[in-house]
Amino acid sequence: GTGVAVGTLFVARALPPFIIGPLAGVVADRFNRKLILVISDMLRFFIVLGFLLVDQKSEIWLIYVLTVAQFSVAAFFEPCRAAIMPSVVETDELLIANTISSTTWSATLALGAVLGGVVAASFGVTVALLIQPFCFLTSALLVLPLRITRPVVSIAETTSGWTDMLEGFSYVARRPSISAIVGIKAMSQVGNIDVIIAVFAQSIFVVGKEGAVTIGLMWAFHGIGAVLGPIFGNLLGNRSTRYLTNAIVIGYASLPMAWLLLGAGPTLFVACIASLLRGAGSSLNWTYSSVLLQLKVPDQFLGRVFALDFSLFTLAMSLSVWLTGWAMDTFGFDPREMCYILAVASIVPFFIWLSVARRLGSSSRVVA
Repeated sequence: GTGVAVGTLFVARALPPFIIGPLAGVVADRFNRKLILVISDMLRFFIVLGFLLVDQKSEIWLIYVLTVAQFSVAAFFEPCRAAIMPSVVETDELLIANTISSTTWSATLALGAVLGGVVAASFGVTVALLIQPFCFLTSALLVLPLRITRPVVSIAETTSGWTDMLEGFSYVARRPSISAIVGIKAMSQVGNIDVIIAVFAQSIFVVGKEGAVTIGLMWAFHGIGAVLGPIFGNLLGNRSTRYLTNAIVIGYASLPMAWLLLGAGPTLFVACIASLLRGAGSSLNWTYSSVLLQLKVPDQFLGRVFALDFSLFTLAMSLSVWLTGWAMDTFGFDPREMCYILAVASIVPFFIWLSVARRLGSSSRVVA
């Protein structure tokens, strides 16, 4: 069925980082993080070019192979990108730096979604695929001149990778506050937008060839929301660690509201607003949880902690997208009914973090 087919593709994207993540964290803490970023981008440049080889149904399997390869490499890039941040900017600049990182990524997502949908609808998927690999090449060129302002504390190379990995797990397990923050991104994936947007575009708001314009618009609004979330969060609060912790509660509260609005929305515009709201909440949670980890975790553990953070996120995402597709195909839920179910399910992480925030709110530190 359509739901399972879409869900399986997203599992191919999300599961490899979960499996490879612990190894990637050790690599990020042991070797030059800047070099890892450049190599990762160059590898993805060549991998994504491979999608151009798929031109008939008998070669669909290659899409899954290349997707696994692409996101396996991403498992090394993402922890390094987050872990290198405190070595590039001062401590009191971390919130601004993460906000800029998050909003520029989100703005690129919004612009890319619109352009990708328009290009795919106007000129075909092949032309759209030609653009993506050069984005990775550009990223590598931008990382090359990056200056490290503070030395990175690497783990000793005399220990085994297995020992280092277990040490990272132990570090998180012995610190309940770190464990709670590491779970923020994963809990935000109770109810995943990827499958829903794809199915809405194919069956409810079909605009453009095979709903390509709908997908572009909904992802564009999601990207706009992801830009606005942390920006408004920064403007409304005092930027202390207590505020960041409490603001994440608001981020979680926006998720069930977004699902309800999407399920009830009578027009594509309302659906886009719901996508914007969900993007805002998810982006705020992502940005603020990253800042909290960068403030609380020593540099020699940052790679492994962010790798675990990213691994749990991708595991939650893979389970969410597969279960969403499976439920729609198995029980016959239409996309709107699925949104109502996800709205109820996403209330759970809201109450979990509300409880955690009350326990973590006793200390406060200004970060910008």
